[in-house]
Amino acid sequence: MTGATAPLVTVVIPAYNAEKTLAETLRSVSSQSYDKLEILVVDDGSRDSTFELASDYGLTDRRVRVLHQENGGVARARNRGIQEARGPYIAPVDADDTWHPSKIELQLQALRKFPDGQGVAYNWYAAIDENGIIFGHSRPVMHQGNIFEPLLRENFIGNGSTPLMPRAEILRCGGYDAGLRDNGAEGCEDLKLYLALAETLPFALVPDFLTGYRFTKGNMSSNAYRMLKSHALVMAPIIERYPQLARDIRTAEFNTASWYFKKAFLDDDYAQLKKLAPMMVRKYSLQLIVHGVQQGWRQTKRQGIRMARHVLGKPSRPKKRFAAEIPQTGTAFSDRFTAIPAEQAISPTSSRTAGHE
Repeated sequence: MTGATAPLVTVVIPAYNAEKTLAETLRSVSSQSYDKLEILVVDDGSRDSTFELASDYGLTDRRVRVLHQENGGVARARNRGIQEARGPYIAPVDADDTWHPSKIELQLQALRKFPDGQGVAYNWYAAIDENGIIFGHSRPVMHQGNIFEPLLRENFIGNGSTPLMPRAEILRCGGYDAGLRDNGAEGCEDLKLYLALAETLPFALVPDFLTGYRFTKGNMSSNAYRMLKSHALVMAPIIERYPQLARDIRTAEFNTASWYFKKAFLDDDYAQLKKLAPMMVRKYSLQLIVHGVQQGWRQTKRQGIRMARHVLGKPSRPKKRFAAEIPQTGTAFSDRFTAIPAEQAISPTSSRTAGHE
């Protein structure tokens, strides 16, 4: 998509006390190979130098516009940016996450398969620590088209910094639900919006790890108990509308709780474990027993198959491979960036300095 046919994409960056990571996030957005961008930083009542940092960055990239509001949470900050947006597409990114330089370009290409580009594009992500070092990645699922039921069973998008979405459809769905924060259940606003969009829109996958999703102690995704409460509130009305999916949703809730428990255990996060352990025993005692039996059976089965192949002299089955390079633990997310071809490079006279109206 180039020239007059290229749509303006509005990048919305909610930022609260983000002075340590915002510049890195802005650089990853400014460096996109697709440069017809409007970049809105929404300062959500920060008490540090977030507003000044973003304003200074806007002096070197005229696509950047900085908005300020009283602290109201990430959902209100994102909604403010969406309301102010000029572009027909919204690409949110949190102020501590980063993007691969080709993310927006590849997502727009993926949306071409839909009439008038009316759909949502997503990709896989690499999990990074406070220093931008990869320590894991999302499961490389291949869901496309109608993804509503698969998304109910597993939030495979996994974060708020990945999708590219039509602005009009976001507004039709009511945007991000700020009421979750008001109920002490902030965390699943993005999942709730994705599910609302998935009820009526097709989703397109870009099969690569294009988002660097940062996990740090104290960030929202680290507060397991609050996230589980948020997940339950999001799913309750969906169970009422789709009672036939209640069992799948309950399984998803258990899997989500198990994921947070395992993460807290591996991180030696005893405060989280003290909250999660009694809750899981009280709420999921039967599921825990079944899960333990299933895990034991799967492990025994895998070991049996490996032993049988060894005895019969058969080679092990190769692991499923993807065209995308799997993120390597211990490497920097930025090391995955390849040089942008010269014909795609942004010149000093491009929109980076000229702006887009």
